[in-house]
Amino acid sequence: MDDAGLDALRRAGRIARKAREKSLSIVREGVSLIEVCSLLEGLILDEGAKPAFPCNICINDVAAHYTPMIGDTSIIPSRSLVKIDIGVCVDGYIADTAISISLDMSLQPMVEAVNSALLEAVKIVKPGIQASMIGGVIQRVITSRGFKPIRNLTGHEIARYNLHAGLSIPNIQTARSEKLQLNHVYAIEPFATTSDGGGEVVSSNTTTIYRLNVEKLKFEKLEEEEKKLLELIYGRFNGLPYTPRWIPDFEKFSKIHERIARMGKIYSYPVLVERKGKPVAQAEHTIIVTERGCEVIT
Repeated sequence: MDDAGLDALRRAGRIARKAREKSLSIVREGVSLIEVCSLLEGLILDEGAKPAFPCNICINDVAAHYTPMIGDTSIIPSRSLVKIDIGVCVDGYIADTAISISLDMSLQPMVEAVNSALLEAVKIVKPGIQASMIGGVIQRVITSRGFKPIRNLTGHEIARYNLHAGLSIPNIQTARSEKLQLNHVYAIEPFATTSDGGGEVVSSNTTTIYRLNVEKLKFEKLEEEEKKLLELIYGRFNGLPYTPRWIPDFEKFSKIHERIARMGKIYSYPVLVERKGKPVAQAEHTIIVTERGCEVIT
């Protein structure tokens, strides 16, 4: 990327870090989930950026892809483990970061395990390193602390206006040989569960986050109201993930939205839960691979 792109990416990282740090002061027992997400998304907007995806707030065994829907009255329960996953977009350049906040001290060691795994993984990043080696470090740190990595959740490469682009970075040692490349951007995000957990996530029947499937956009086969909704979604989100509460008067479009999603023109991200119902912790940074290692921008 050019200097302007690098500046935009670093700015996105600074804002993402500010939002992540803000979450430490607002995640409390009894606070509504929608209030937390609205505050963090509002902070991003106030900084002159845009959320790269809806703020994820995932509690206990919910590992990923949950954001409050319109009218959601859920609150943060007592003695819970809360994951906050935040994305910031500046001129299409994306920073992605996450933090786990434990309201139960017995779960704090698992939070510390993913934090340590992330730090150790970042230390070995360099051009040409195999992604599986990073996964091996994450796995060793997490298991050495008495926990289990989530084997089917991964970090990911990030490109402009593309949150999940190309290479994936596993959280376990694998036989795959893909390598990280100089000047490319990646999110490294360890996930862990308890030693008696399943060590993998499964899809629930709930979906709260969507993305326009730009590759399947063919307006000529759609009714006029369907075209208008797709044009609205594309104009507002440019192919990045979104949630219905971001669309004004969504209730008017809900049935059309559901119909288009069934057609495959809108991709649904199901909420992911730990297979055995055990709590999950997460940590995440976005990095740029440099000649001497990497720059952590979040």
